[in-house]
Amino acid sequence: MDVPIKNKLHENELFRIKRMKEVIKTTDPHGHKDYLEIIYLQQGAGIHQIDFNRFPVQPNSLYLVMPGQIHSWELTEIPKGFVAMMQKDFLLDHPLYNALFQAFPLPFPSGFQIGDENEAFARIFNDMEAEYNRREFNYQAVIQTYLLLLFNLLKRHIQSDDALPYPLLLQKFFELLELEFRTRHEIGFYADQLNVTAKTLNAACKKYLAKTAGAMINERLTVESKKQLLYSHKNLTELAYELGFTDPSHFNKFFKRQTGVLPGIYRRGIS
Repeated sequence: MDVPIKNKLHENELFRIKRMKEVIKTTDPHGHKDYLEIIYLQQGAGIHQIDFNRFPVQPNSLYLVMPGQIHSWELTEIPKGFVAMMQKDFLLDHPLYNALFQAFPLPFPSGFQIGDENEAFARIFNDMEAEYNRREFNYQAVIQTYLLLLFNLLKRHIQSDDALPYPLLLQKFFELLELEFRTRHEIGFYADQLNVTAKTLNAACKKYLAKTAGAMINERLTVESKKQLLYSHKNLTELAYELGFTDPSHFNKFFKRQTGVLPGIYRRGIS
C-alpha cells in the first residue's frame, strides 16, 4: 500500500503526551511507526477514519490507532484534547504489555464515545500530562499506572471480560497468523507449527474468542482485503494472488461470503 508512515517520536523516546493541535484540518491517510496512539477529544466535530471504519468526531471521544493501522482526519470544528504516543517498551512489566500491541485480533475497538464516564477519563489524561511535564522521580511508573486504569475503564465501557493477554497458545497463533495469513489459509498448517492438534487450537479459539481457528484466519484475510481495497491501487487479480488465492474467482467468492458483497463493489462503495 502506498501510504506514508509517520514517526512523531524521537529516537529512544518511549512515551509522549501533548495537547491536540487546535486547528481544523483534513489529513491524508497515514500510519505510525511501531507506536500506539491514544487520542482523547473533549471537543470537536468531523470524521476520523481508522482503517476502513469511519468514526464521528464528537465531544468526549477516544480513539486507539494501533501500529499497522491507517488513519486520517476530516475535522470540521476545532478539536481540543490530548494525544498520547507510546512504544511497546514503555510498557515493560505492564499487565497489558503484549495485549495492547497485538495486531490481530485488536484487543480493543478503535473508537469510543465516553459519555457519562468523561470526568474519569479527563482526570486520567490531565494527570498523565502533569506527570509527564514535571518528570519527577518514578514518573514513568505513575503514568503506566494511569494507563492501566484507562484500559480497565475501557474494558468496563465495552463490558468486556476478555482474558487479556490471551493464553500463550493463542498469542503464538496470532503471531504466526500475522506472518503467514497471506499464503497459508489452512488450520492444519498453524496447528502443526504450534505443535498442537487442530482440535486443540479450535477449542482454545472457541473458549476465548467464541470463534473457530478457521474463522479467525478468514477474519484476518478479510481485514487485510478491506484495507487493500481501500488504500492500494492494485487490481483485483493482483490482490487475489497477493492474498494467497490460486484464482481471482476464489477471492471474489471468499470476500462475498465474508462481507456480503463482491470486492469490486466494496471498493467502489468506499472510494
